[in-house]
Amino acid sequence: MSNILLSCKNIHKTYEKTSWFSHKAPLEVLKGISFNIEKGRSMGIVGINGAGKSTLTKIILGLDFPNAGEIIFDGINIHQQVKMNNQSFRKNIQAVFQNPSTALNPRFTAFQVLCEPFQNFYHYSKDELIKKTQHLMEAVELNPKDIFKNSMQFSGGQQQRLAIARAIALNPKLLILDEALSSLDMSTQSQIIKLLHHLKTEHNISLFLISHAIRLTFNLCDDIIVLDKGKICDVLKKENGLPEKRSVILEKLLAHT
Repeated sequence: MSNILLSCKNIHKTYEKTSWFSHKAPLEVLKGISFNIEKGRSMGIVGINGAGKSTLTKIILGLDFPNAGEIIFDGINIHQQVKMNNQSFRKNIQAVFQNPSTALNPRFTAFQVLCEPFQNFYHYSKDELIKKTQHLMEAVELNPKDIFKNSMQFSGGQQQRLAIARAIALNPKLLILDEALSSLDMSTQSQIIKLLHHLKTEHNISLFLISHAIRLTFNLCDDIIVLDKGKICDVLKKENGLPEKRSVILEKLLAHT
């Protein structure tokens, strides 16, 4: 039985740049990206703006398609599942984004926010939903008595915990964190990192962190890939630490974090 949860195989992505009045050269964003995420481990993708991180994230989430290559998740080709409109595989891949206040419906209470995943896939009674949402609140160290509090009444760090709680509601195998820590202050970042380490251990969730902050990524991830202009320029492992001989892009990332 394979220990590989997600495998990116030779991913290429090019955008055509055309208009009514001109035709520009195609923009090649990803150039043969290949890597594996093992079950129970965390992978970080770091790079400066324009490196291709956001495009790669969209492709892994099935929100965009590569021009070549494939994404295999737990033995299943993600983009074939998207084309077949098979939504069940989405239970196992969830994402948390940078700004929780824009990811949460400002009219929803915490209870309504956390109910959405369950209501999309299951038919629970109101009492069952209350128990499950309270359990989720406890899992991310929020007060379960606050489930009927409006989501905008929580602090920024608490809102991100709420977003994480919603993401883990369906017990996903992979949690994608797209710059999910960059808008938080250092103290809150530290608390969320501790929480994510706990969730990874307790729920056996693999983490996939997209960030421009390499020191933060080293704090959370077992394996780190450095992207530059759509290519992988460094592959690092946390247990080996930072290499003595570093690429230009790695030095640049270290200088800004």
